[in-house]
Amino acid sequence: MLELSLTRLFSATMYYHFAFMAISVALFGSGVSGVFVYAFRDRLNEERTGKYLTISSLLFAFTVIFALYVILEFPLVLSDRSENYFRLLIIYAATSLPFFTAGCAVTLSITRFAKDISRLYLFDLAGAALGCLLLIPVLNYLGAINVVIFIASIGTLSAILFTFVQKQSVALRLAVVAVAVGSFTLLGLNLSFAFFEIQSSKGYKEEKLLFSKWNSFSRITVDGDLDDELSIKIDSDAATLIAKDWREKDVQERLKNDISALAYNLKPESRVAIIGPGGGLDVATAIAFGAKSITAVEINPIIAEDVMLREPFKSHSGDIYGQPNVSLIVDEGRSFIRRTDESYDILQGTMVDTWAATAAGAFSLSENNLYTVEAFRDYASHLSADGILTMTRWYFEPPDQLLRLISLSRAMMADLEIENPDRHFILIRDRFTNPDRTPASFLFKKSEFTDEEVRKIESISKENNFEILYTPLTRPDNVFTQMIEAKDPAALWNSLEYNVAPTYDNNPFFFNSLRLKNLSKAFGHGAAEWRKSNLGTFVLFALLGITGVLVLLFILLPLMLIRNPAIKGKSRLSTPYVLYFGCLGAGFIIVEIAMIQKFILFLGHPVYALAVILFSLLTFSAIGSYLSGKFADKSLRKLIIRVIFAIVVLSLIYILVLPSIFYGLVALQLWIRILISVLLMAPLALLMGMPMPAGIKLVSERYPSIIPWAWGVNGAASVMGSVAALAIAILTGFNEAILAGSGIYLVGAMMIAFAESGRRSQ
Repeated sequence: MLELSLTRLFSATMYYHFAFMAISVALFGSGVSGVFVYAFRDRLNEERTGKYLTISSLLFAFTVIFALYVILEFPLVLSDRSENYFRLLIIYAATSLPFFTAGCAVTLSITRFAKDISRLYLFDLAGAALGCLLLIPVLNYLGAINVVIFIASIGTLSAILFTFVQKQSVALRLAVVAVAVGSFTLLGLNLSFAFFEIQSSKGYKEEKLLFSKWNSFSRITVDGDLDDELSIKIDSDAATLIAKDWREKDVQERLKNDISALAYNLKPESRVAIIGPGGGLDVATAIAFGAKSITAVEINPIIAEDVMLREPFKSHSGDIYGQPNVSLIVDEGRSFIRRTDESYDILQGTMVDTWAATAAGAFSLSENNLYTVEAFRDYASHLSADGILTMTRWYFEPPDQLLRLISLSRAMMADLEIENPDRHFILIRDRFTNPDRTPASFLFKKSEFTDEEVRKIESISKENNFEILYTPLTRPDNVFTQMIEAKDPAALWNSLEYNVAPTYDNNPFFFNSLRLKNLSKAFGHGAAEWRKSNLGTFVLFALLGITGVLVLLFILLPLMLIRNPAIKGKSRLSTPYVLYFGCLGAGFIIVEIAMIQKFILFLGHPVYALAVILFSLLTFSAIGSYLSGKFADKSLRKLIIRVIFAIVVLSLIYILVLPSIFYGLVALQLWIRILISVLLMAPLALLMGMPMPAGIKLVSERYPSIIPWAWGVNGAASVMGSVAALAIAILTGFNEAILAGSGIYLVGAMMIAFAESGRRSQ
């Protein structure tokens, strides 16, 4: 729960790019704890195990609160100043501490009570699975900050339970109970008075908030003046204005002349679907043009239900969502479009990007799946015969987002065999809004634009001083015209300095246009909005380097320095076993992260995918671990190799069949899709739970002294694999990440086969 809650907290206090760091922090802290216990094993008196467990749990509670304090007091800003790197290091170190202290408790328990390893491992995995189930409701109820305090309180309950392990002093028990009472009291006080609260985020000091609330995938605030303009902010960054006085004629005229309203001039009194309506400006525009029906699909229930449908914001907006022709749907936009049987004259999305990481981590954004070739096929299939898809995005240099909208459409048109692409696009820019970035509207019509329609848009553009970037009748000599007219658009987008190739569900990183060779340009190049969009790639690869250094310094190097003399002279025979456990750590985490991403499309939101897939993996891996203990010792080698081959084969089958299953069953109710997801993951999770305990059992008979080494290498590989999974996905795709994880599993099987054959030939 702490690991996943930190992804929410990091996204709100820093930038969504850093949310993925929580996974690395958790694995790193846990890995270091194993090294620590191994290094000081001779000094940890076995008779005092209960006391050590109690103290570890109390330290977990204290370090959780300390980490929360550091996160709130040392916010990052969007710059490459040295102060930022120092703050990032402080945050990384502080948030590693709770995972270190908790890891010490777990490692000590497993070490000292090894005879009950099956029960301990079962409860460990069951607790983690329970944490996945609790994550969404507890985050929705308490919010990320109070969830962290709640987790600290759970740590004190663990300390109380551990006082019953071996004989503990009455004074220690009373002290532990006092700390537990204090932690829950702190939780209650913070719920009432918000002692721990975000004061500054992303370089801005939060003042005079009218509303603030967390849920499992965002923090929503409202600021501004009730007598004037109000702004809804998502994780203190992306903003959407609340429509005000939309019934006034001058306001309606202003809305009609906005660049995002161009499509309505061609299709007034239409059937409209709006993805991400937020504060209701697009809805007000559709009403102003006399739309027959308006379906507004808002992903965030806080925006829809707690802000727009409640006072004082309901009255401030003129009850925009309560109008008779408006239907408000709380759902992920693409998931809704895929399930509905309706077709629309206009399908609109204006600045649909929350810049908020979900608990699935950075780059697993809810909006990313809105901007893929498959998504555009879904949109086109739900447009009427001459319907229009209109999206408004920022224009800045380089204009990667607009170019990518064109590349997505060109790929979609090729799939649907839509001809004459030069007659299906209109691209208009409001060039006077802001010197750094300006809004630009992209229009794609399912049928060809008529000359009359084009002239009407050009006339409106001229009246409002908009810049024509492309229409079928006006084709400036620019890169937009080149990409729209190109006979081979792929050759053009591949030749550009920045990556604007179409994104697919397998590689849904719409906002990432930074090629690896240009990684250094993430800072100090292009507009501020471009740098923010591409910072994530730099952060990810920087994190890969940072974690590599930390793993070397705090896990691998200490293990080498304190190497057990019992394995001296046997490294040639024992090393393959150690590498086997490293392969398990990397392979497991890479497959896990890729599977979470793939199931987002089916379940409709990353939070659901995260909770369901992690729960399935943990639960069925525990069962697999239990079943592995039923096999005779002499058959462990064959078991490991056969199970790994089964994992690889099943992973390949999933790559091939999951898309068809998802598309065929997406119209089912959410609870049925969740059940199907659990059943789909069960076979793979069952198999993935077997190689680790089987390997430990095998090695305990061969070289028991290397088990701590193997455990440390497994943790190190997991840390690196968690970051590598996203790096592979960005460079190639999530299917390729699954293939990479499967390949690493195969290397593990080869290590076991090599080790066993070498031992026999000795």
